[in-house]
Amino acid sequence: MVEVIVVSHGSYAKALVESSELIMGELEHVYAFGFTLGENVEELREKVEEKIQSIQGENPEAEILILTDMKSGSPFNAVARLMEHYRFGHAAGINLPIFLEIMGTREFQTMEELKEMIFTIGRETIVDVNKLMETI
Repeated sequence: MVEVIVVSHGSYAKALVESSELIMGELEHVYAFGFTLGENVEELREKVEEKIQSIQGENPEAEILILTDMKSGSPFNAVARLMEHYRFGHAAGINLPIFLEIMGTREFQTMEELKEMIFTIGRETIVDVNKLMETI
């Protein structure tokens, strides 16, 4: 099973996990970190690094997928810096439909397959509802 770490501004990562648990039940091997007011990027990076080390300490072959809320934000930058020292997948722009798909398939797919799936279904998760309603 691919281990998943979600890193975001504020409580978005935690809310994403909690919302998913409302739909899917309790999730295991999922960790949420938020970048809070008054915290610096280095503190966030250290928290995420500790979790990576913990996961890899238990299983050096563990596949890790880190999801950040948006490209170029502080959470993204903290994770990108860790890519210099650790092996994991990183995708930015996570939303609830994509996260649910990851949670539902990560037992059957590799980290690379999950990343490929993210980018495929990502285009389907944002919908112009006005245009959708015109076709109904």
